[in-house]
Amino acid sequence: MRCIALVVLVSACYGGIDQSNQSNAGTGAPDPGSAPPDAAVAIDGHMMDEVDQRMIDTASQVRRFTKIDRAAYPSTLGAFNLDSYVNDDVRDYKSVHPETSGTGITMPVGTVIVREVLDSTTGAITKITLMGKGPAGYDSTLGDWWFGVTDPSGVALPDGNGGVQVGRLTDCHGCHVPRATDDYLFGVPKADQ
Repeated sequence: MRCIALVVLVSACYGGIDQSNQSNAGTGAPDPGSAPPDAAVAIDGHMMDEVDQRMIDTASQVRRFTKIDRAAYPSTLGAFNLDSYVNDDVRDYKSVHPETSGTGITMPVGTVIVREVLDSTTGAITKITLMGKGPAGYDSTLGDWWFGVTDPSGVALPDGNGGVQVGRLTDCHGCHVPRATDDYLFGVPKADQ
């Protein structure tokens, strides 16, 4: 499941996600191409740049995003369930389904997609994944998407190489490249929306 994406470091959180249920206003993502290359901070000994931190902060507003699924749905990648949220163009995102392809959509810069990965037995959040749409040129090999993975409390997970799972995660390419005609997205199964 390393190919999906990230989230949150806020103090008033439950499971790493802000529990307020407000409108979608004010949830635009940061511009991943705008951070100075030397703007980095250490999180649990791992380096994250300003873009990574701003994406995490944006994702912490997930309860202001639109929930896409009616109820948690089973993943095709393993024995776990998912709850999916998006902050921006819900209509286009809802047109993407893992069982079909070829929508031809391109999500707008600033779109943030958050998926809570849930234990299929207990329903507990086991990790959080996130994708953020960057400006043209951020990562042209994968539709300019930014990725990350955190634990349920919002701490970015280590990548096994001394860093954390945030940014241009090439491990995500294998799963997402075949979805190029859907802006590299899988969406939510139509039956689960």
